[in-house]
Amino acid sequence: MDWLERCVGDVQAFLHTHWRQGPALLRPADPPTEVLSTADIDGLIDGGLLRVPYAALYSAAGPVPEERYCPPRLVAGRRLDGCLDPGRVRALISDENATLQLRYLDHWHDPARALAHGVGARLGRLAEAFVFRSHPGRSSAVHRDDGDVLVIQLSGSKRWQVYGGPADAHWQPVPEADPGPVLLEATVEPGQVLYVPNGFAHAARATGSGPSLHLTVVLREARVSHLRTELAARLAAGLALPARPLDDEELTRTAAALLGHFRTRLAGTTPQALVDAARRSAHSSRPTA
Repeated sequence: MDWLERCVGDVQAFLHTHWRQGPALLRPADPPTEVLSTADIDGLIDGGLLRVPYAALYSAAGPVPEERYCPPRLVAGRRLDGCLDPGRVRALISDENATLQLRYLDHWHDPARALAHGVGARLGRLAEAFVFRSHPGRSSAVHRDDGDVLVIQLSGSKRWQVYGGPADAHWQPVPEADPGPVLLEATVEPGQVLYVPNGFAHAARATGSGPSLHLTVVLREARVSHLRTELAARLAAGLALPARPLDDEELTRTAAALLGHFRTRLAGTTPQALVDAARRSAHSSRPTA
C-alpha cells in the first residue's frame, strides 16, 4: 500500500508542485480515513488506559492541569499517576469545550503506525502521528511546527489559515503574533488533506455542528542538533581506545589513533548521507505537533 499516495493523490505532482514550497488543500481519491474513527476515540476514552504524555487536554486558557483529569489510581497495591479518568475527561470536553490531543500514535496504535511509517519511508523522514478532537469554536494559536504537516480530516470540519514560512533560520516553533499575510484559508472536510510546509505558520478552528477529528502526520526536519548527534555517533562507531593511557607516549599514540579513526570515518561520509541519516532520526522537543 502506498500511504503517501493515499494522503496526497498524485505523488509526483505533489512533490513537484507543493512539497516544501507552499500550503495546499488536497483531495486524494482514497484518503486513509479508516485509520481512526470517532467510535475509536470514544473507546479509547472510556477504556481508561490513556496516559500522560500520550494524551492531554487543552482549553481556551491553555493546557488543562493534569490533576484535573488524572486522579491517582491504586493498581496491584501501587500508586499509578497520569491515567486519564473517563468521567473527568468527558466533563471537561462537554463543560469547558476542551480539546483532546493524542500524541505519538505511531508508538502505540497499529493503523496510525503503519500510516506514519509508510509516509515517512517514502519521504526519507521520521514521521510522527497526532490526533486532535475539538468542538466547534475552539481555535488554536498561530504557531509554527518543526516539520512538514499532513492534516487528514477524519470527521467534522476545521477552518485553517496558513501563513508564510519563517523569515530566517533562527525561528522557533512557538506561538507567533505577527505571521504575515494568509497564503491559504480553507475549511477542510472529511477525506481532505491539508499540507503545511515545514515552519509555515498556521492556526485552525473547528466548525460545523459536531466535533472535529483530524489526524496529523508530522514529517520531522533535521536541525543542526540532529546533524551533530548523527555525526558524533558515526565518529564514535567502532572506536576502541584505552580509557587512561599510562604515559605521555601512549597518550600521544592514542591521540593519533583517535585522529586517524575520525579521518577514516569522515572520508566515507558525504553531506547528503549525513542529512539523510539526521532526517530519519530527527525529533521534536515539544510534546505537540
